[in-house]
Parts: sequence; structure tokens; C-alpha cells
Amino acid sequence: MSLRALLLAGAVAASATAAHGEILTVCPAASQDTACRFTGGEGIQVAVDAARDGDTVRLKAGRYIAVRYRDVPFQDLHIRGFVVVSGKRLAIEGEEGAILDGAQGPPTSAFVLDRAEVSLRNLAIRDFRYHREEDQIYDGHGVFAINSRVRLDGVRMERIVKMAITGRGDTQIDASDIRLLDGHMGVWLEESAHANIRNSVIQGGDSAAIGAYMNATVHLYNSVVQANGDDGLYATGRGSIFAANSLILGNKPFGLNAVEEGRIAVVHSVVHGNAADLDAKADKRAVHLGDGVVRLDPRIDAEWRPKAGSPIAGRVDPDFGRPIGLTGEAR
Repeated sequence: MSLRALLLAGAVAASATAAHGEILTVCPAASQDTACRFTGGEGIQVAVDAARDGDTVRLKAGRYIAVRYRDVPFQDLHIRGFVVVSGKRLAIEGEEGAILDGAQGPPTSAFVLDRAEVSLRNLAIRDFRYHREEDQIYDGHGVFAINSRVRLDGVRMERIVKMAITGRGDTQIDASDIRLLDGHMGVWLEESAHANIRNSVIQGGDSAAIGAYMNATVHLYNSVVQANGDDGLYATGRGSIFAANSLILGNKPFGLNAVEEGRIAVVHSVVHGNAADLDAKADKRAVHLGDGVVRLDPRIDAEWRPKAGSPIAGRVDPDFGRPIGLTGEAR
């Protein structure tokens, strides 16, 4: 199978099935909207529990704060969720201005998806925190998916103190137009999880932007990985990351770091301005810079678009026909 066919097949496999059933509407606490069957932060979980396969849970604009939580066992851990979806196929989407706010209420993770098929769209997820930094209770995450199929579109996460997106087991994640900003780790995958990430920004984390562990795999396209504090892309175990048409800028200590049997391959991208682009002492086979990689200053604006005279202006990946950098509207 050609590389392009393989990657397209992965994208299809990762996509969660679209929901076409009933719409269950949730309003913020103290809402005066009499059309809402469900209200407040706890109303999201009640709506999820009431939903059947193919339904959509729609959040009206406003802030949603956890009142209660559920713990989902996984290995020797308990994943503590504000909203838990177990064994269902549904969509959760927000109107513009729908915010899950973890700064108040009990410390939780925003979403825990367990053996589920879920689409998350147009949501802001902010300030989720932990009770204890290191224990068997996993709180402080954004989306924690276990053996699930997940689609994220237009999801913005800010100041998530642990991992913004986690995939465990054989989870498949398809993410487009996401923003993971100023948190800890952007994307963390273990076991045989896979993520397909497009047109997204992972910026300002104090750990790695993307980490692939064990046998996990990541395909990254037309995205920005910038100013993260513990590597841009990191692969270990037998984890692997493939990046194309992307900007890997200003990360430390390394833009690209692969250890043990981990592998990273980058094509038609910019790798520039990191504390070190690569570990000079590492196995040269671990990180491969392929065709079309630019090591110069890309000369981009605040929205990551090339300025006049940029070395990436007009460059197009011949395999996919895409330019380097974001291809959709910036959020």
C-alpha cells in the first residue's frame, strides 16, 4: 500500500461515526430557557446518560462547572471524569461560547471516553486541575479516551495541567482544527493508540507537544508545534510520529526527539529555532528529515502565515498538494 493510501486509511479508521438521532439540549445553570431538558454542569452527564446511539448532546453558550464526577477504572488507575461516555456512539457539540470550566468544583478531567465512539465539536475546555499531582486518580486531563473512537473538530483547550488529549489501549483519534495552549502535555498516546491530527496548534506547554509511547502512532499534517518546554515531538518505546507540512518551532530541549526504538519522520515542514532541532548524540536512524524540510527562519506572521520573502511561500508538498502550515481559518 502506498504511503498516501495508508495515511488516508488511518484517517477513515480514526473518524467517529456521525450522529443523526435526537438532539438533547443542555443549558448553563440558572438559564431561563424553558426549552432545555437539562441544565448546568451535571446536566451534561444526565443528557449523556439519557442519550441513545446516534444522538447529539448540544451545549448552549455559557460556562459549565463540574458538580459531581465519575471514576472509570483503567489498569491500576481511576480516571475521574466531569463527563463520562461509556459504550455509546454519540456527538457532543457546543454553540459558540460553550465552555467547560475546571477552575471551580471538584478536580476532574473534562471528558472520559470508555469503549465509546464520540464526536466532540466546537467546545472550549479550560483550567482543568488535579487534587494531587501524582497518585492513582487521574484528574486534570482534557479528553482521556480508553479503547475508543474519537473525532475532535474545533476544540480549544487552555491551561490543562496534565495531558490535553490522551489515547490509551487501541483508541483511534481524528482531530482537526484543535488548539492546545499553555498546558502541560498536548497529546499523549500509549499502547497501540493512533492519532491523526490536522490543521492544529499545540503551543506553550511545559512538557512535550506530542508523545508516542509503546506502540502508539501519530500522523501530523499542516499543524504548528511551537514553544513547548520538553520537546516538540517525542517518540519512545516503539512509538512513531510522521509529520508533514508542519511548523516545528521554538521548542526545547529538542524539536524532535526519539529514544529507545522510537522513530520520527518529517517531510515538507519547517524545523527551526528550537533549543536544538535534534539530539546530536542520538541514533541517526531515530529521526529522519526527508524531502522538503526547511531549517531556515520561515518568516511567518502571528497567525503562522508566510510573509513576503518567506522561504516557505509557494512551497507545496507534491504528495498531497498542500502548503506548509495551517490551511484553514485560524481560531
